[in-house]
Amino acid sequence: MENLTYAKAGVDLKKHRGMHQIALNAIETLANKLGVVVHGLSGFAPSIDVIGKRMIVHVDGVGTKTLVLKKLGSMRVAGWDCVAMNANDVACGGGRVVAISDYVAMGTADEDVFKQVMDGLVEAAEAVRAPIVSGETAVLPGLLNGVDVVCFVVAIAAHEFTNRANRGDLVVGLESWGLHANGYSLVRKVVEERIGDYNKVVDGVNLKTELTKPTALYYDFLLKAIELNYVSSATHVTGGGWSKMKRALGNDLDAILRAPKPSKIFEVLLYYGNIDVSEAYRVFNMGVGLLLTTPRDKVGSLLSLANEMGFRSWVLGEIVEGTGSIRIELSWRSGESVEI
Repeated sequence: MENLTYAKAGVDLKKHRGMHQIALNAIETLANKLGVVVHGLSGFAPSIDVIGKRMIVHVDGVGTKTLVLKKLGSMRVAGWDCVAMNANDVACGGGRVVAISDYVAMGTADEDVFKQVMDGLVEAAEAVRAPIVSGETAVLPGLLNGVDVVCFVVAIAAHEFTNRANRGDLVVGLESWGLHANGYSLVRKVVEERIGDYNKVVDGVNLKTELTKPTALYYDFLLKAIELNYVSSATHVTGGGWSKMKRALGNDLDAILRAPKPSKIFEVLLYYGNIDVSEAYRVFNMGVGLLLTTPRDKVGSLLSLANEMGFRSWVLGEIVEGTGSIRIELSWRSGESVEI
């Protein structure tokens, strides 16, 4: 059986990173011309100084998860995910969301679908205590066949936070609620070509239930952990999977990790898609939605805070001198290991 990969599903991560570099080069050139300093460029929460405050402007969307949510009548989750993805990202840089703007594009006008999306947006905005102040609703026949749900957030850095791991730190992972909003192009290929139906129960896994779970909202936990100086870095595990943590490592540190057993949905996808496990950790969150580094004397406090705020957590490993790589031992696969 052919191995399915993200590239075969239409998403080439190498080319994607190349486009990111094009954007970064353009942004840096413009900033230099304007004499503006963009702090933390290429991180989760780049910012600029405005009237004595460090302001963060961030954008993210739900991607092709909306195709699955629409099929299964769960578009409210798209609205929630859109805000949660953005709020989690900016909170990794100590940012507190102060305003939200949405962009919802549809191939044809559908009031019921649009209301579901808006209900989810409002629910999540209320959870992060930020108003939705503007938006754009676009109907684009001929350009779109589905629904694109995107949010923009404005945040203020509530705490100074460099978001960089230190040698000797321990690595703590917080559980995800499922697939969150990443890797769905590959998920769709597995389900549609190998399993055949989103409403099936496969090896005890209800696909509809699992594939419509919302993104965990780590926002309040992150802001509290940063305020209390419990963490030196925070990585929201989104597109790129666990490799996202490289942003916190730089070129002189490695992360040596031991991954917990993921929930059954990930095993089903890997089995039916014949997905290589190293590919899986580059695409999916594999049951861990947040990777944190913490000084050894703060790890107990960090684990307690996670528990108090309703998140299961694990000590996954440590930070050592290196070259910016992540080595993961897979205890749930007979000690197999991968490097990403």
